[in-house]
Amino acid sequence: MYYTFISKILTYISGEFFLRSYRFWIGIIVSLLFISILFYRIDLGDIVDSLRNADYIYIIPAIFLYFVSVGFRTLRWQLLLAHMKNIPLARLYPVVIVGYMANNLLPIRLGELVRSYYLGQREHISKSAGLATILVERVFDGLTLLFFLFLSSLALPFRSIVQGLANDAGVPTLTLVLAATVPFMVVLTLFLTVAYLPNWALRLTGCVVHMLPVRFGEAAMHLIERFVEGLQLLRYPKKLALVFVLSLPVWVMEAAMYYVIGHSFGILDYFSSHWIMVIAILVTTAIANLGTSIPSSPGGVGPFEFFSIATLVILGVGAPVAAAYTVVLHAVLLIPVTLAGILHLWKQNISLRKLSNTELE
Repeated sequence: MYYTFISKILTYISGEFFLRSYRFWIGIIVSLLFISILFYRIDLGDIVDSLRNADYIYIIPAIFLYFVSVGFRTLRWQLLLAHMKNIPLARLYPVVIVGYMANNLLPIRLGELVRSYYLGQREHISKSAGLATILVERVFDGLTLLFFLFLSSLALPFRSIVQGLANDAGVPTLTLVLAATVPFMVVLTLFLTVAYLPNWALRLTGCVVHMLPVRFGEAAMHLIERFVEGLQLLRYPKKLALVFVLSLPVWVMEAAMYYVIGHSFGILDYFSSHWIMVIAILVTTAIANLGTSIPSSPGGVGPFEFFSIATLVILGVGAPVAAAYTVVLHAVLLIPVTLAGILHLWKQNISLRKLSNTELE
């Protein structure tokens, strides 16, 4: 019975996406390039030894903490959608799970489109407006991670960390800092401008859209109008502050997951106290996720490993231990939520291919 069940799941996955999508294979190539560059510097045998010596009992509470983090993400998204429709958390949570599953399987963060489409399909909300709220989420994720880095800089030699990462990445320090901060600031400023001046934004975009053929122009304006509708929550400072407040437990819970798995590999031994380890984990959480914020390979595989391992090594953790820890950490981040999303779609008899090849409206 179990064999048949697993066989059906694997057939569903391969038939729906993996083997037929050139986008998936492009993502795999990107991941392999990052991983090859990274593990060229570390002895694979030492990584295997670290994996053998790990205590994997900590994975159980780590998975629980991750799904709690997803719960806070759902609560935050519910707030962002409230001006369009009040959706119960129990109905919204599976949509978030499916979105994260799709991000782990599809390249260049196409899971965001899948989530907005699935939301529209279930709740009859404009998919373009739903996508706008998801992009607002991403901006606040970035701002929260930058806030964590600011707090951590009060206790750790942050300048040395940034310089070390820049050297590992082969880019100037200023370039790395600007790449990690400017996009979030620019997008937030743009979104706030559109939210407060929607008519101005629509007139401005309309001047461009009117250059298109009538059929395409009307469809484009409809999408833009719905997208602007999705940003209207940003007009209310108190709700905006609440979105940021709700972003804190999202990342605190995920960082707690990183911390718990750190005990599997004895990472505490590399730091003078639990407090320093907590700060180091916050820094690792922030940098690893900021490093994967640029759309790339499915699940951020490759960039996540690069930035996580590089950060831990700069902070004093042995390279083999850092690499083994990151491999397990990323697997725990990806596999449970991906399986949960696949099982949900399978039970609902919904096609992943259909969700990943849809148009906004």
